[in-house]
Amino acid sequence: METLAAPRFSLQSTLESGQYFRWTRRGDGFEIHLRQGVLFARQNGDVLEFEGVDGATVGRFFALDHDLPAIHAELERDPHLRGALRRYRGLRILRQDPWECMAAFITSAVSNIPRITRNVVDMAARFGTPPAFPRPEQMGSERELRDLKLGFRARYLSQAALLARGGALDRLDGPLESVRQALMEYPGIGMKVAECIALFAYGRLDAFPIDTWVRKAMRRLYFRNRRVSDGKIREFAARRFGRYAGYAQQVLFTAERTGRDYSPDGRPASLSLTLASAPSRR
Repeated sequence: METLAAPRFSLQSTLESGQYFRWTRRGDGFEIHLRQGVLFARQNGDVLEFEGVDGATVGRFFALDHDLPAIHAELERDPHLRGALRRYRGLRILRQDPWECMAAFITSAVSNIPRITRNVVDMAARFGTPPAFPRPEQMGSERELRDLKLGFRARYLSQAALLARGGALDRLDGPLESVRQALMEYPGIGMKVAECIALFAYGRLDAFPIDTWVRKAMRRLYFRNRRVSDGKIREFAARRFGRYAGYAQQVLFTAERTGRDYSPDGRPASLSLTLASAPSRR
């Protein structure tokens, strides 16, 4: 197996944080299906051992070039984030294929992580050329997608695939606002999903997707449990977290979803949340 230096990285925390869905545990590591091939990766301290794809692909996908110490140093000025950042110190924002990311998060409407995973795996098996996720040109019709139990999402996926043909998503670029607006022209994509795609596929680390878990955390920590709108939360997050709002969001999401929050000194404090039911992603 090949190796890469991976300081300040947690393979497990990153994969389990609800960003990406085509992975499974295998022995002491993880099997991850990418556009470039099947990656097997395992972690040994600050070293990442891998096979199946080249090192450049691994480093890019796991964002090993992100300066995590600098990102954390900036975000840890916020006392509400300090403990959670320490708890999830190796969690990184992945760089995903734009179309696969879009398709996955279109399926996330009124769903949860296990169901999204099944949907994405089923689409890959039915329409793709293993191990790659099907390109927009390979996606099935609305009827075929409904056969995979995608429900109302099937129409959005089939229409989005038509618009994404010819590499349209690969050419998308610009500041967060322009990326967000371009993504919302695709069927089934509102602000929340557009921000997910901007963050996880286009590396807009200033994006701040707001789902049930993040909304709950933000209202409790910063708004004294007042029912403020997502727009106000987003504006607050932009001011409070700035260029690394996406990292703040992912840490808040992970802490809230797993039912644990962390005090400023890093000691765990119960949130009286449970995982009795599968959590919604977005």
